[in-house]
Amino acid sequence: MKKTFFTIILLVAAISFASAQDIIKGLSYTVSLVPKSMKTPNIKFKDGSGISLKYDAESGIHVLMNKNGKQYDFCEPFFNTKLVQVGEVDIDKDGRLEIIVASRSSSSTIEIKVFKKAEFEILYKEWSDFTGVSAVEFPGNGTVKLYDQTGNAGIYTFSDDGKLSESQ
Repeated sequence: MKKTFFTIILLVAAISFASAQDIIKGLSYTVSLVPKSMKTPNIKFKDGSGISLKYDAESGIHVLMNKNGKQYDFCEPFFNTKLVQVGEVDIDKDGRLEIIVASRSSSSTIEIKVFKKAEFEILYKEWSDFTGVSAVEFPGNGTVKLYDQTGNAGIYTFSDDGKLSESQ
């Protein structure tokens, strides 16, 4: 009985620790990787492409695009990071999904990169990036919630060029 109770406590603690590490909130499906992990998690997107995360001791965590049987670096590798998380969401309700790449380099420093594929384009291009928050959430209405260290959130709107401005 005591073993079962102890196992349940450990399981709950592990789940709460894993969810507390999330940088991107509110997405139903994301993948993440921490340094020195031998896993290669991947996420498949609706357009048939996918992203894989891979750790390399010399260059850090790589975000790799898998498309048409080929694999290439999606963005620069993250060397000094504690966690990289990737997901997709339609930020501005235009019917095209954006790819979010988030990196945590310390308990108080994260970097968010938003990649967008323009109509009739093949490759994703960096559309927006920002730092200085502890987590983000994308409600899907052209806004982003930015959470500070205390858990307070501010709502910001994306302009057409990817810049953020505070919502009214």
